[in-house]
Amino acid sequence: MNNLFRLFMVAGLCFLALLVLLVGLAREDENLLAPMNFFMFLAIFAVYLLPTALAFYRDCESTLWIAVLNVFLGWTVLGWVLALGWANSGKTRPLPPTGHPPSHPLPSH
Repeated sequence: MNNLFRLFMVAGLCFLALLVLLVGLAREDENLLAPMNFFMFLAIFAVYLLPTALAFYRDCESTLWIAVLNVFLGWTVLGWVLALGWANSGKTRPLPPTGHPPSHPLPSH
């Protein structure tokens, strides 16, 4: 499996375990809503930082500026949309070469 997929799976399982623990510890109706409020906060926060995460994932050259725009102007819908568009269409850093191409053609089978 991909390492990033494993990381998300482990984080998701840890979050679900924490959620079950918090629901189990709650004794009143108001306390039962606390884990759900926490989950909603995390979900909204993840969506809010989506442009920054996308810029880091794509390894954009302007990742820092995209993050600044997202954090300071992301609360406006226009700032968030601009940051998301910039992260999606921004220039990425070129990948380093992985090796030297063969100097002579490979024999066919």
